Amino acid sequence: MTPAALAVDAGQTEIRAALTGGRGPRTTTAAGVERLGRGVDADGLAAGLLAALTALGPLPAPPPPVGIGLSGFEAAAEADLERMHHLLHERLGVERVAIGSDGLTSLLGALGDRPGVVVAAGTGTVAVGRSGDRWARVDGWGSLLGDAGSGFAIGRAGLDAALRRVDGRGGSAVLLRAAAERFGSVEELPGAVYGAPVPTRAVASFAADVARAAAKGDAAAKRIVGEAATELARTACAALDRLFEPGERVALSYTGSLFGSEEIRRRFLAAVARQRPAAEPVPPAGDSLAGAALLAQRELRPEPGILWRVA
Repeated sequence: MTPAALAVDAGQTEIRAALTGGRGPRTTTAAGVERLGRGVDADGLAAGLLAALTALGPLPAPPPPVGIGLSGFEAAAEADLERMHHLLHERLGVERVAIGSDGLTSLLGALGDRPGVVVAAGTGTVAVGRSGDRWARVDGWGSLLGDAGSGFAIGRAGLDAALRRVDGRGGSAVLLRAAAERFGSVEELPGAVYGAPVPTRAVASFAADVARAAAKGDAAAKRIVGEAATELARTACAALDRLFEPGERVALSYTGSLFGSEEIRRRFLAAVARQRPAAEPVPPAGDSLAGAALLAQRELRPEPGILWRVA
């Protein structure tokens, strides 16, 4: 029987939690987490994690180990992580906790213990690679400092093209219509974005509209998607370059809502093939929630910027 584990995929759009092992997984969701800062502290992050975990219902005694893939992990200080562990222990009695980048859990979910690199792209973007005991992380710096090619970046560029059309500065009539359908009229759009509970999520939601417009041939949308795919490929190749030789055959995977778009996935893989032709595209075996369950069960060594744990 598979050992029990608590798994949490704490993304910016939603938190997913699961209790694995026993008679099968129990799963639940909660509202997504914001990055640390701007009024969000460790207590706020822990509250979101606890909301998802307690919704799972009664836990085994003693509680199983916990693996957490946390969007914005890169901004967490040691004191923040210790505080989150303290609150999880206080409320749920958990002892063993591993908290890592959502790129790490995406890597484990996609490739398991296989060496390689995965790019996780949703609202934000991060790439994590592993070769034995060596790790590499690229991007994951958040929307103000990085997240190149992310859902936020695509959504932001798409809304820019829509509003340029309003102003007579070029832009795209197709994207303007799509923005009006998603957010309301042009007059309502600024309030819908700036007044959203988490503006980055609101902006990132428009990435799906941009991808659809690109697939239908809109020139501005195709340019935006092409530039995003190039950035995602650049991120992937930077991680590959730090761990593997140029001609080395190595697994490259991808995960996250952005790659649900066939247009983005195709352009991303084509861009990687031009830069690293020896990289082997591998569809993900599982998602970041599956990776969080593996993280709970593995005895991986802590790595600054990638993994923190309490045994």
